[in-house]
Amino acid sequence: MAPTVDGSSEVLGHELFGSGPRRVVVLNDWFCDTSTWDGARAYLDTARMTYAFADLRGYGRSRRRTGRFDVAEAAGDVIALADALRWPRFAIVGHSMSTLVALHLAQQRADRIERAVVLTPPPPSGFGADDAAIAASRAVAEGDAAAQLAWFQARSAGRLSDGWLAFKAARWRATADPRAASGYVTMFARDGVPDRTRPIAVPVLAITGEEDAPPMRSEAVARALSPLCTDLVVSPLPCGHYPMQEMPPLLVTRVERFLAA
Repeated sequence: MAPTVDGSSEVLGHELFGSGPRRVVVLNDWFCDTSTWDGARAYLDTARMTYAFADLRGYGRSRRRTGRFDVAEAAGDVIALADALRWPRFAIVGHSMSTLVALHLAQQRADRIERAVVLTPPPPSGFGADDAAIAASRAVAEGDAAAQLAWFQARSAGRLSDGWLAFKAARWRATADPRAASGYVTMFARDGVPDRTRPIAVPVLAITGEEDAPPMRSEAVARALSPLCTDLVVSPLPCGHYPMQEMPPLLVTRVERFLAA
């Protein structure tokens, strides 16, 4: 089945990929739209799955959409997209900041969510950043190319090449509205999941990168999510924050085995 693209203003801009009976909504991270998955698409099981690669407000196909840029709004947008697609139930895949959206949906809309995959997730309580740290992150989101490249360099610890860092910084500028990237900072830096007391009974797979920042490695993720998720599997990979780009075949295998279980 050829990909179907919808960039209308009524629902999140998205692309359908595959024609299988299992339906999956995939969301983007802070640094890019869902084109982050482009290198992994060749490995997806399009006979068993139908993927909707959906860009949050301010990103990619939804770049012109404005809003509050918070968890509740994003979750509502996902449900509206599923309604438009006539998907009564579906799986949700979040990456980095959008894992908070996936967890919120799994918690609040278990009637719609079959399974949730959270890739390199921040803590459900957020990172606990103070006002100064939030302001610094927003300044980078709204800054120039040099500031954004320096941000990547400072956090790479020499793991990946200069070419990779330049590529990631360029993709951020190409796919994200700076106002949206700035707006989402509070979501993952401080606010996290709005309700951190109500258990999540939907099965959750957390895939971590063991060379990622310490709060997003397997031990920390298990410690953070176990009190919230009653059916949790934590699966570490020997990579950093972008498993769909750093080791796509292995990531796809783990995600699809979980979704098909």
